[in-house]
Amino acid sequence: MITLDKRLEACSEFISGKGVVCDVGTDHAYLPAYLVLNGKCTGAVAGDINDGPLKFAEQTLIKYDLTDKIKLVKSDGLENIDPENISDVVIAGMGGETICEILSKADWLKRNVNLVLQPMTRASHLRRWLYKNGFDIKAEKAVSHERFIYTVINAVYTGNKFNIGFIAENIGKIDYETEDGRAYVLKQYEKISNIALGLSKAGKSADAEIFVKSAKKLEQILEGKMNTISEIYNYIDNIAPFSTQSAWDNSGLIVGSGERRVSKVLVTLDITAEVADEAADIGAELVISHHPVIFHPLKTLRDDEPSFRLMKNGISAICIHTPWDMAEGGMNDTIINLLGFEKTEGLLEVEKGGEKPLGFGAFCLTDREYTPGEMAFKLRDALGCTSLRYNNTEMPIRKLAVSTGSGGDLVAKAAEMGADGFVTSEIHHDKWLLAKRLGIAVFDCGHYHTETPGMLTLCRMLAADFPNIEFVMSEMNGDPVEYV
Repeated sequence: MITLDKRLEACSEFISGKGVVCDVGTDHAYLPAYLVLNGKCTGAVAGDINDGPLKFAEQTLIKYDLTDKIKLVKSDGLENIDPENISDVVIAGMGGETICEILSKADWLKRNVNLVLQPMTRASHLRRWLYKNGFDIKAEKAVSHERFIYTVINAVYTGNKFNIGFIAENIGKIDYETEDGRAYVLKQYEKISNIALGLSKAGKSADAEIFVKSAKKLEQILEGKMNTISEIYNYIDNIAPFSTQSAWDNSGLIVGSGERRVSKVLVTLDITAEVADEAADIGAELVISHHPVIFHPLKTLRDDEPSFRLMKNGISAICIHTPWDMAEGGMNDTIINLLGFEKTEGLLEVEKGGEKPLGFGAFCLTDREYTPGEMAFKLRDALGCTSLRYNNTEMPIRKLAVSTGSGGDLVAKAAEMGADGFVTSEIHHDKWLLAKRLGIAVFDCGHYHTETPGMLTLCRMLAADFPNIEFVMSEMNGDPVEYV
C-alpha cells in the first residue's frame, strides 16, 4: 500500500469523494494512486508537462494495477485536461503565482470543481487571487514537512469577488490553535517583524509602521486576543467606515458590549424577533445586520422587541446600513460581480463630496447587448428572485445602473447618466411611467433579493479574516413577501 508524506496526506483529506480527481504536476502518481486504492475517488487523471515524471507515474500504475483507473496526460497545467467528470483538481508542490496562472486558464473550474491547492511559496498571493476572482477558501490546514511548514488550501468557485484583509491574506483559514497552525502563524509573525526591522533600519519609518501594525495583529492572535466583538467592529469600520453613514441612519454597535469574546456570529439582512431567538439557539454572541435593529426611537420596550431579546440573552448587535451601501465592494458591487459585468466610474447619488466622493448606486458595462427580457432572466437567476418586475423597452442594454434596496427616486438620474437599464427595488407607479417616457429599462428585483447577496459577501469576508470564529447566515431571515 502507498504511504504519503504529510504534505500529500493533508491534500488527500480535502478530496470530495464525488468522482474523478485530476492531479496537476503529478509526482510519480502517488497521490492519485493512493486515492483510488483507498476508495476516495472513482478514478483519476495524472498530468505533467514533462515526459520524465509521466514515465515514473506509469511505473506506479503498473505496480499497483491501476492503468485502467488512472489516465496519464501530458499537459501544461490544465490545458490538455478533459474536464468531463472531473470533480476535484489537486495542484501541489508549485509556487503560488504558478497555481494562479494555471487556474486562470481553466474557466471550467467554475462549475463546482473542488480545488485542493498546496503552494510551496507565495501562499498569500494565492489567497488574495482566489478571493479577488470569485473563489472561496472553504478550509485550510498547516502541515510541517522536512523542516518546513506549508499550507493546504481547499477552495471552490462561488462568484463572490472581494479583496481580503491582512489576516486572510497571510494566514488564511488555518486553525492557529493546532500545533502546526500556531507554528505557521509564528513563522509569518517572524517574517513580517524582520521586514519591519529592515525598513526601520533603512530609514523608511512610514513603511515600517505598516508592518509593525501587521505584526501586532499576528501577535494578538498568538496571545488569543483577536476574537472580540471590538475587533470585528474595527474590521468592518475599516472597510465601510461607520462615520460615512447618512444623517438619518443608525449604524454601529447598537446592542451590547464590544469587549465580549466571540466564537459564533449570525449574519442577516434584518434582526427580527425570530432572528434574535435563532442567535440564542445557535449560541451566537453577536449578530451583524444590514438594517438597524433600532432605527426609530423606542417609546416602549416589550419582550417581543428584537433588541430586548438580544439583551436578555447577552447578544450584541452591529448594524452596517448606509456605510455598506456606499462601500467599495459592498452592496452594489456584489450585484455587479454576481452578474459578471465590469464596474465603471460614477455614482447615482453623491452623499459626501471630496477627492473621492461617497454615495449610492453604481454603474457597470455588460458583456454583450441584452434585451430587457434577457436581462430580467439573468437577474432572476443571479439574485434568486421569486418574481421580478420590469418594463420592456426597445433599447438594448449595454450600460446598467445598480442601486440596491429602495432606489426608485433615482430612475431619472440613471437615465440622465446614460444607463440603458436600472436595477433596484420598490418602484412606485409614477416612476414606471417616468422610465417609459425616458426609454430606460427598470428592474424591480425586490428589497430582500437585492440586499441579501451583499450580506452574504460580508459574511464571507469576515469568515476569511477571522478563521477561528464561525460566521453563519441566518436561516430565519427571509423575504417577508409571499408571491403567487
